[in-house]
Amino acid sequence: MLEPVLQAAWEAFLLVFSWPNIIYPIIGTLLAMLFAFVPGISGFTLMALAISFTLKWEPLPIMLLFGAFVGGATFMGSVTAILFNIPGTTPSTATMIDGHPMAQQGKARTAIGCSATSSALGSTFGIVALILLIPFMRGAILIFGSAEFLMLAIWGLATIVTITRGSVIKGLAAAGIGFLISFIGVDPQTAELRYTFGSLYLQDKLGLVPILLGLFAIAEITTLSVTGKGTISGKHHLEELGGSLREGVLAVFQNFGLFLRSSLIGTVIGMIPAVGGTVASFVAYGQAVLTARTHRENFGHGDIRGVIAPEAAHDAKDGASLVPTLAFGIPGNEGTALLLGALTLHGLAPGKELMTQHLTLVFVLIWSLFLSNWLTSILGVAMVKPLAKLTVIRTELLAPIIFALAALGAYLYKGRIEDVAVAFLFGVLGYGMKKYDWPRIPLVIALVLGPLFESNLHITIRLHQLGRINFWTRPVTLSLMALTVATLTLPYIQALRARRAEKR
Repeated sequence: MLEPVLQAAWEAFLLVFSWPNIIYPIIGTLLAMLFAFVPGISGFTLMALAISFTLKWEPLPIMLLFGAFVGGATFMGSVTAILFNIPGTTPSTATMIDGHPMAQQGKARTAIGCSATSSALGSTFGIVALILLIPFMRGAILIFGSAEFLMLAIWGLATIVTITRGSVIKGLAAAGIGFLISFIGVDPQTAELRYTFGSLYLQDKLGLVPILLGLFAIAEITTLSVTGKGTISGKHHLEELGGSLREGVLAVFQNFGLFLRSSLIGTVIGMIPAVGGTVASFVAYGQAVLTARTHRENFGHGDIRGVIAPEAAHDAKDGASLVPTLAFGIPGNEGTALLLGALTLHGLAPGKELMTQHLTLVFVLIWSLFLSNWLTSILGVAMVKPLAKLTVIRTELLAPIIFALAALGAYLYKGRIEDVAVAFLFGVLGYGMKKYDWPRIPLVIALVLGPLFESNLHITIRLHQLGRINFWTRPVTLSLMALTVATLTLPYIQALRARRAEKR
């Protein structure tokens, strides 16, 4: 069964790494990196633009270019998250939790080096898993139904308790705000409008990108300006910065068990249609906190393990997200949705024909993705020093640029001036939450998982009422239930053990 797969993989490898074919993924990667560095206009924007320019192309260059687009934007989104607390891509939000505090401590080089290594190795893990899963794709996808999606959302929400520092009540309240915001728009069950107050703009829901730009980018630079902190890192010369590239690279291998677990989480969640990298990143971060044996209190304050987990999961999901796209035509995330559109326009319909008659082209896409992920990481490592210099630029010079980029990113998200207003409104909210020590990440988790939770809750309840679902005969549902219970209870068990150890 594996022999034709391996043969197609080898033929595709020779095609991708031959001249002049290799030019396509290189150019695609550089363009995706450039787009991802500007908040709000991610690699997905680039893919949407490229579709119209490549209508007359042959299938081979399409696969070469779009494979690079899928993988090229991932790492650079994490760079802006680490340096400026701006998520270049939505899944990079999880990387900000510990990545940006490391930059504030003058350890941007370590964080970027760790991110680059986790990114490259995580993508390799996901692609190897994809190659091995190709013969078994159908069975891997069909085990997930509404009950599994519901429990996955609940497990993701359970990580709120794990990652909340300080008052758990504040964390849950912030999550409640996120849920309320996610309910704005159209009710998925009745199709009635909710909380729109007669506004056409609110009928389309509040955009995630403007909210993130406000909560983090605008709030962070406002805090820097108000507190009078001279630079992001508090240092004024590059020589004063601590950390090193070598330290960041070695950290991945020193925490290799965490890297493998996070990559596995990213791979599994990546295969689930319509879930995406944001869920994978936050779930991986939650398990990193949950399974930490020492210094759990360091998470959220610049713990390098908090960079390894979301980065590995985020990149491992890229390869895995191609499983539902190529096998069933069901996009795993925004990027694969656009990829699906490009394939369909060129007569490459996902399904049995694509996975048999055009298997070499499928592997061209996979190897292009692989090359792109490694190329972004190598370039990221090469740019560590100049990128680290950005953390010693004076705040009064940096603030206008960040404000302008945030406004530009919010506007370019959908071309609406209202999104700019939303970004600055949430900037005020983010500043207030930061000032009064309210966690912002639970709000984001609930905002992202709210629609997934609500839609599958309705479907699952209805199927249960009709007798179509029996939870006790669904092993994936039971496994996710067990993981949720463990996520909620283990922190308290660990705290109880710690108190008993202190009394001794």
